[in-house]
Amino acid sequence: MRIMTPFFKPATLAAGFLLLSISGCSQQDEPVHLGYVEADWTYVSAPAAGRIIDQTVSEGSRVAPGDFLFQLDSTAEEAAVSEAGARLNQAKAQADDLSTGARPPEIKRLEAQLSAARARLEKATSERDRILPLVDQGFAPKSQRDTVEAEFDAATAAVHAAEQDLKVAALPARDASRMAADAAAKSAEAAKSAAEYRLNERRTIAPVGGRVEEVFFRKGEFVTPGAPILAILPDDGLKVRFYVPETDLSGLSVGQSVSVAADGLASPVKANISFIAHEAEFAPPVIYARHSREKLVFMVEAKVPVGAGLHPGLPVEVNW
Repeated sequence: MRIMTPFFKPATLAAGFLLLSISGCSQQDEPVHLGYVEADWTYVSAPAAGRIIDQTVSEGSRVAPGDFLFQLDSTAEEAAVSEAGARLNQAKAQADDLSTGARPPEIKRLEAQLSAARARLEKATSERDRILPLVDQGFAPKSQRDTVEAEFDAATAAVHAAEQDLKVAALPARDASRMAADAAAKSAEAAKSAAEYRLNERRTIAPVGGRVEEVFFRKGEFVTPGAPILAILPDDGLKVRFYVPETDLSGLSVGQSVSVAADGLASPVKANISFIAHEAEFAPPVIYARHSREKLVFMVEAKVPVGAGLHPGLPVEVNW
């Protein structure tokens, strides 16, 4: 693990720059202020703890939004996804089972019972039709009438019962049971989605395009949630910070273009003011004086265009 130290912020240089800037403004036709280049770093961290098992970038690497940066060990998360998938399949099967009624073998058994009951009724009807005329003509005892009538009634009831059993078996489960099964399936699906999300979180991609400036943790090291693993300087992450006395503040506005010059630049570059402090602050102690109103200054920031050739901490001159 590389010990994370804050990036260089030239506060002492800024103090010296302000001394020259504030004391020299009145001697120039155009206000010139010394400042420095500041960076808005993007710190990339992992949302959960784990050991880095893959890392493809190092200091100086160029990355685009969406590029792979690093991956944490995901053994437990992969197992959780598999378990959640199995539970989802089980819940869906139970819901389907309750919505389709009895199983096919049970349906076939009830259909066979109905066929047997109908055959019995057919036989009882035939016997009844044969015996009743004989009883009426006196060729058969009345007791046979009672016997065939009873068998006919019993066979008829058996057919009705078998038909009802078959209808009930074809029906799905009760509404409450089916609703509970459907809810369980939806819950299992949500659990699977959550497990997949946690698995995807083990793989981190670049949130912005830019240059990797520092790597704090490397492959094989264990990281904690939220701890910066690397820092990226976005392509549009540079700005110039300078301080302006109240006498020059009226000539500035957000969106205004200022000229920025620095050693090593062939010509000044343009930057657009993005922020002007609403409250004054004391100038650095080396130039503080109670009798001078210019010792109270306002911080101003201006965004530097991409490819301007400036670097964090570089001293600059700003005028407009």
